[in-house]
Amino acid sequence: MRQYVLILYNESQTLLLGANLAKVCVLGCIFYLHGNIGSGKTTLCRGFLKALGYTKYVKSPTYTLVEFYSLSNKHIYHIDLYRLHSKDELINMGIYDCFDNKSILLIEWPKLEVDCLPNPDISISIDYYKHETYRQVVIVTCSNIGQIIVNTALHAGYFEYEVKK
Repeated sequence: MRQYVLILYNESQTLLLGANLAKVCVLGCIFYLHGNIGSGKTTLCRGFLKALGYTKYVKSPTYTLVEFYSLSNKHIYHIDLYRLHSKDELINMGIYDCFDNKSILLIEWPKLEVDCLPNPDISISIDYYKHETYRQVVIVTCSNIGQIIVNTALHAGYFEYEVKK
């Protein structure tokens, strides 16, 4: 498990990070996305989906709970657990149908139901930095495949980052 700390100076860098992760991501990968409302979680997902060929508007699944995309022979579930308050709600929404080795999951607000979810391969926290001018992104790799994906994505994006063990 490694931790990477990045400072993103604009929306374009957030989109680029998402795109670079998408280009090297493999089926079965699970991302946890943490951060306050408006911190850039959905922007990161937008970059991810656009890199795989999605051309329409990417919206936050706050009210739909799940947005499904079939792109580049990949199934991507963009899930938002912000409005859920119990394990029963999680089960009733059918989330366990999404967990397979043929899909990629981008899960916003997983902390609400983390004891019911499979472990992520990559956990990303996005927070405001320097009075909301920049974003600080902390990426934690939680599996070997997560480590490979993050290493490859960061080197392809010309991001400045710090590695913490």
